[in-house]
Amino acid sequence: MTKYFRIPRITLILLLLITVSAVNAQQSLLQHIKSVKDGAEMVLIPEGEFISGMNQDEIKRLVIQLKKPMLDIYKKEFPKKNKSLRNYYIDHQEVTNEKYGRFVKETGHRPSKYSRWPQYNGKDQPVVGVGWADAEAYCKWAGKRLPTEDEWEKAARGTDGRMWPWGNTPDDGKYNGKKQGNYSPLNVGSFPTGNSPYGVSDMAGNIWEMTSDIWEGVGKAMRGGSFLNIITEVRVTVRWASSREEDGADYLGFRCVMDVENLKEFSRGK
Repeated sequence: MTKYFRIPRITLILLLLITVSAVNAQQSLLQHIKSVKDGAEMVLIPEGEFISGMNQDEIKRLVIQLKKPMLDIYKKEFPKKNKSLRNYYIDHQEVTNEKYGRFVKETGHRPSKYSRWPQYNGKDQPVVGVGWADAEAYCKWAGKRLPTEDEWEKAARGTDGRMWPWGNTPDDGKYNGKKQGNYSPLNVGSFPTGNSPYGVSDMAGNIWEMTSDIWEGVGKAMRGGSFLNIITEVRVTVRWASSREEDGADYLGFRCVMDVENLKEFSRGK
């Protein structure tokens, strides 16, 4: 005879309250916030699973299809896997010279190494010529931190495993890359049709972006490609490292993420 176990009413009520509280907490998070310190608009990346990485056979088929070279760095990409992340917010755009200048003025931190170079120093261009320590100091000042590689990748590709922020169709017109022939970063947000599923801009091309994760046991990993890279090199799963991570390079910048726990102190609704 099948036996049925009755769950006590008080247990059912507690489970219901916990479920309702979790749902309410999720719904109460704003989709867009503004960072108090640097004025950056930030976008909510909701908790849950996403597809991370890309398998080597997929990469090989793609480079053959597009008639592009197979680079050694592609072998460093993580294999395809389902992962899960908690809620977090990420900067809608890369940190600009204007925002970094505000940080330098307030804290006395060293300016970027290109702060006097006109081609890299437009107020709406992403700041370059800063190293990981500089980026981490900025993020800490703003109540934020550098993203992990997983956080960066989910914000760039969403949950459907796409190859580029805009989808699976290669399109050189959706990012600032080598084919554009600009040879420098452009103002952030210059390619809105290349935004990610969450509306995050410039996650392909323009500048490589720093993460907090380690590359090959030493140094740090960067993501996204830059104005120097072709279409296969700006895929959301490509990983690389800079040989100039201490003093920065003209192709390297960053954006920050904010933990939900820091919302009350360092952000306001938008």
